[in-house]
Amino acid sequence: MRKTWRAAVAAAGIAALLAACVQSASPKPQGTDSAPSAGKPPFDPPVAITTAKALRDNDKLLYGDTPNDNPITRWAKEKLGIIQTYKWIVTDQNDALAGKIRLALTSGEELPDVLFLNQNEIPDLLPELARSGRIMSVEEAFDAYAPKRVKEAYEKNPEVWRTVTLEGKRWGLPQISDGVLGDPILWIRQDWLDRMKLKAPGTLDELEAVLDAFTNGDPDGNGRKDTVGLAVAGQNSLNGWMGDVSFLFGAYGDQPYQWNRLEDGSLAYGSIQPEVGQALEKFHEWYAKGYVDPDFGTRDEQQAAELFASGGAGVISGPGWMGGWPLSEADLPPGAIRPFPYPIGPDGKMSRVGTRNSYGAYFFRKGFTRMDAVFAYWDAVYGAYLEEPDSDFRYGYGEGYDYIMRDGEPVYDFPGVNSTISNYLLFAPGAPPHVRKGQSIESRVIQGYRRTPYEKKLAATSSKLYLEGRLTAEMQRGLSRVEQFDGPLTDTMRQKWPLLKKLEKEAFLKIAYGKSPASSLQAFREQWLAYGGEQIAKEVNDWDRMVHSSSAKPE
Repeated sequence: MRKTWRAAVAAAGIAALLAACVQSASPKPQGTDSAPSAGKPPFDPPVAITTAKALRDNDKLLYGDTPNDNPITRWAKEKLGIIQTYKWIVTDQNDALAGKIRLALTSGEELPDVLFLNQNEIPDLLPELARSGRIMSVEEAFDAYAPKRVKEAYEKNPEVWRTVTLEGKRWGLPQISDGVLGDPILWIRQDWLDRMKLKAPGTLDELEAVLDAFTNGDPDGNGRKDTVGLAVAGQNSLNGWMGDVSFLFGAYGDQPYQWNRLEDGSLAYGSIQPEVGQALEKFHEWYAKGYVDPDFGTRDEQQAAELFASGGAGVISGPGWMGGWPLSEADLPPGAIRPFPYPIGPDGKMSRVGTRNSYGAYFFRKGFTRMDAVFAYWDAVYGAYLEEPDSDFRYGYGEGYDYIMRDGEPVYDFPGVNSTISNYLLFAPGAPPHVRKGQSIESRVIQGYRRTPYEKKLAATSSKLYLEGRLTAEMQRGLSRVEQFDGPLTDTMRQKWPLLKKLEKEAFLKIAYGKSPASSLQAFREQWLAYGGEQIAKEVNDWDRMVHSSSAKPE
């Protein structure tokens, strides 16, 4: 578990993390309208589907297995009659897959039948793919082949279609995120709170008192002034995937770095709103008082997490899954770290940056004719997210990889355990919210339930701290502000966005460090609008209206 978390986060960020930490993805369709007949795969003769993969360092196979011959591919052939092969295998470094796709578009090389693009790649690549005429839209295939329960998942999470919509068509089949996997909470040193006789902060003022005590009160008891209150990652943005300060922006009423929906329904870029200036002013106040690590502006997300885990800081903001990695690796006694919900702001306001609606999508080569097989595979994997009791992979993805059998029972803690075998699934639909009924599996397991293979597996592979973090994140689900512009880059974005992002980073850091007053945000706003932001805002809202009015909806 430890190795899986570290590698997944470091290599591919939150999109790959979803595949690494979902505990119940065991492919086999049972009791659905696409289930195969007993003893015979539904596709005979077998259907061949080609794809591509960007291999990471930890995507290593054992026992002589290969990308084209491993537990996942053997299952697909034996149970479904689907032969999945990799037309392209590239490194996950330096945007190698995007480069390979562009080279194929230029040279005329045939694309694989299926291409997965993560949500960071889609905005830039989708326009090129769609306008090349080399991929197909999915509306007709979805309507014809998607099983009832798969359609229901999309009906209950319609916003995911925005990520693949261009010029009135839906060009891909998006994953559906679980809705709170990446949503941040506060992680606080409970032993420091106890030593300083402080309670968990419920307001921003109470949090400030905690930060002061953790900075100036010798919370670790070593007699030295060698701690800070808050670990922050400011190298990329102040709302990164660990070490963010989205709670501070939320306390003053807006979230920067993303497009938010206003009361009139239009979209506005958060970084140019006046409330952001108030939050940056408070952040500088904390920095000036020493509550924030002086090197925050050069620290990335993992460095901020290391500062907290090593005892250099007493508070960090980050996702609920941090209890699995990296906090489970901290050399601290049980109970030293605890997750807490965000405190409210001065006027009772609070929000946080929200998990994306989708981590990526699958696109299909124009001329590919076996979408029936695609949805059979998709439904088989999706069924396991619903915790079907007799899935083929109810114990894990591959014996010898993420589990071994001992005396008829699965064992998850053994030398060489590696859960990355799941990365060889041809399709990973995601764990959609608003579909499962009753308590979450995390809630059930933390209450002691061990009735199903899924509950037993999660209990065996997850720490109490991880489960508590996930539940704490779910508590504030309604506070999350999700990026509202998740479509392809607009024409002006392609030209101007890098410059605007550079100006944004400079303006924010200058205010945070005290080199410019908070009032300078107005000058940044004017500059941002003049240098292309005003036209981009128009294009973003045009796209938003088009998506809402589009009649291309699979029903």
